[in-house]
Amino acid sequence: MTPDEARTCQKTKHMDADSNSKYLTPFERVNELTAKFTQLLDEQLKEETESLLCLDSVALYGWLRDRMFSASCTAFFGQKLVEMYPSYCEDFFGFADDFIKFLFQLPSYMMKDAIGRRKRIIARLEEWSSQMRSQCGGTPIDPESVDWEPYLGSRLNRARQLDYTARGLSTRNGAALDLGLTLGLSANAIPAAGWMLFHALDPKAPAGLLPRLVAEIKHSEKADHTLDIATLITQPTLQSLWQETLRMHVDVLVTRHLPEDFMLPLDEEGERKVAFQKGDHLFAGSWVGHHDPGNWPTDHAPTDVFDAERFVVADPKTGERMFNAGKTAGKLFPFGGGKTLCPGRFFAKQEAIGAVAMVLLRFDFEVKGFVDSHKRPTPSFPLAKHAFPGSGSQVPGGDMMVKIRRRQ
Repeated sequence: MTPDEARTCQKTKHMDADSNSKYLTPFERVNELTAKFTQLLDEQLKEETESLLCLDSVALYGWLRDRMFSASCTAFFGQKLVEMYPSYCEDFFGFADDFIKFLFQLPSYMMKDAIGRRKRIIARLEEWSSQMRSQCGGTPIDPESVDWEPYLGSRLNRARQLDYTARGLSTRNGAALDLGLTLGLSANAIPAAGWMLFHALDPKAPAGLLPRLVAEIKHSEKADHTLDIATLITQPTLQSLWQETLRMHVDVLVTRHLPEDFMLPLDEEGERKVAFQKGDHLFAGSWVGHHDPGNWPTDHAPTDVFDAERFVVADPKTGERMFNAGKTAGKLFPFGGGKTLCPGRFFAKQEAIGAVAMVLLRFDFEVKGFVDSHKRPTPSFPLAKHAFPGSGSQVPGGDMMVKIRRRQ
């Protein structure tokens, strides 16, 4: 955006918060989105089953990434976007890789491909939104009516499209904000789901982990073979797997601009302090707290080792397994904090857990090996992709090669 456009957007950003509070954070609306997402993902999996079973090996994360992106984009934006822009997935993840370069304002001569890709994405999103508005008679269908419709999708997207007009934003600026929404929608939950599957299928994982996950997913299955999302997201092993993925594979810089002088105590007695001045910027890296050995119980694996059941405990009264994320305040903040706490955190959880559940419910996997970022065979479990830290979910820098079979 130009500086003037950015100022206009900043002055009216409270409308974003209003739309989020109506259509993104209430559980009723989150459950609507998750139900549509899992329906769309299930349709893709059914359609592809026979062709998948014929393949000797599949790159698991690359396969999952494309299917989740298609399902989540369709759930949010409607069915026409992916139809009109079939290469959006590839373009988007290229943009996501370049995102921090834009933030750090690298010279344009170092970012020719990135700048060209961003221009192409915004042009295609502008073309899509203009056509969809035309199909709707110039005004999106009321967000308070149906939960989803094919042209502009979800309640949230329709509310945003109406807000763009009320805010005086051009279609080009609206497209830029739609790209921002896609970033929030896909750049974190999809890699997180990939890590969850990697760790669930890891040949070195505890022998009982995968059977427990599958049992919890089947316990959440309804008579019509769809998932009861409310039951699914309360299962202890699934929740712990999600929480440990956030701890191990998310790195964010929570940033604050100080409106006044501030004295920060460094110990409980308040004897050691550090002074900050009005106008200073503070950056709190989540990686520090997430990996500090002093923050986590010693009866689990070391903090630099993934422990899928780190947050599972025995109920003191019944002995049953239960999820417990207590005592993590100030230690675990993968979604930021304060008034800028990510409004999509509830859907991100349900999207990732829902995707993992749909895949494990339908398929069984034989791990054939691993490949690195250049698709070369390697004996090592995938590491994070080399990228700027502090920007959210780490993207796998390799993949797990699997043989897919139908789950009996």
